[in-house]
Amino acid sequence: MKPSYWLLIFILCAVVGVGAGYFATLVTRPQLIPPQLRIATLREPTTVLFLGVDVVYTDMGRRKQKIDKDAFTGRSDTILVARLDPVSNSLRVISIPRDTEVRIPGNGIQKINAANAIGGQNLAIETVSGFLDDTKIDHYVVLNVHGLVDLVNELGGITVEVPKKMQYMDWTAKLKIDLEPGMHTLTGNQAMGFVRFRHDALGDIGRVQRQSIFLRAVLDKALRPDSWSHLPKLLDIAQQYISTDMSIQDMMGMANFVRGVPKSNQLLTMMPGTFSPNGNWVVAPSDIRKMVAKLNGANFVESSKDEIRISVENSSSTEGMGRKVAKLLGVRGYRNVSVQQANLEFAEGIKRTRIIAQKANPEDASLVRTDLGSIGDIVNASVGNIESSVTVVVGNDLAAKIIEQENALTIPETAPQANSHSGITRR
Repeated sequence: MKPSYWLLIFILCAVVGVGAGYFATLVTRPQLIPPQLRIATLREPTTVLFLGVDVVYTDMGRRKQKIDKDAFTGRSDTILVARLDPVSNSLRVISIPRDTEVRIPGNGIQKINAANAIGGQNLAIETVSGFLDDTKIDHYVVLNVHGLVDLVNELGGITVEVPKKMQYMDWTAKLKIDLEPGMHTLTGNQAMGFVRFRHDALGDIGRVQRQSIFLRAVLDKALRPDSWSHLPKLLDIAQQYISTDMSIQDMMGMANFVRGVPKSNQLLTMMPGTFSPNGNWVVAPSDIRKMVAKLNGANFVESSKDEIRISVENSSSTEGMGRKVAKLLGVRGYRNVSVQQANLEFAEGIKRTRIIAQKANPEDASLVRTDLGSIGDIVNASVGNIESSVTVVVGNDLAAKIIEQENALTIPETAPQANSHSGITRR
């Protein structure tokens, strides 16, 4: 065989080998491929407004009403602003509580969830953009709440950790919510109950936190190769229950991009604020500016450990571990540490500790994790104590390490004590 043939065969084998490796990696571990080299993916930074709308009824006469499954003009129960950035290969999401007080153009100060009901997606976009210091919204997606049921069922359910017993009848959605604490793979109806439940002390803020938990679980499942065989059916469902200004090709590109973003580059946060006397969520202009900067990729690190507000929740199976972790953090130099009663109600505890960056501050969470012996997973989502900047949810791994080293560790009696809160059981 002539040398030129050998060269041709070698080149052909190399191309086939590289191509096979590329597609295998694209399917199994797409985060290893740079965004610019992925097929049908996002090419430039894009900001998208996601709205999950409440149930809309049509008048049937004689005081009868019927749920309109095709309506997209309800109040927005879920409001997410997502920044998809292929330059930094990152996904950043700000969740805005539905009860946030904003100025709706032409309608004065109201809750932000009213904008879509008053003027549809155009007024919702204008309202959210104005609230976020005139952040440009490139696209919108409005999801009818009933679409969530079919989407979850098509994926075979979504596995989440239910933090507490959830039980009541949601008459607005004609939905019975009945969930027990612990790890569960939720069906479509159960998932809708999980993200709609608001009968706890935090009301809508608690619901926003559970929506963040759910969204994180959806992202985790989306990274699994077996989920992508469902994509054609998911797009069919989307066409029925989603209103958007994007084409199928645009949504495919975004889906492929999100699938390749590593978890460390995914940041989910809630717009910080305080409850007003009427129960609405009020956000300071300085916090808005800070969150907009984070949405666009800025990082902020606290100037000292004194300024990091830490909440410790003992979710391990060992009693009293919350106080021990708080003492340890005091020894490490943290001066603003409180111990809260854990939200989780199952006795076996969680396996892995979570260091929650409550206010889109993974750098602070990383510092706390280092001072806890580099144990635990950093969670970039606002699912911890709303008054903290970092929440440490103690799991059995950290508890076992502390028990193992308890005799070797010297925790002085003069170490700063954790702040206590009235009505809160310290563990």
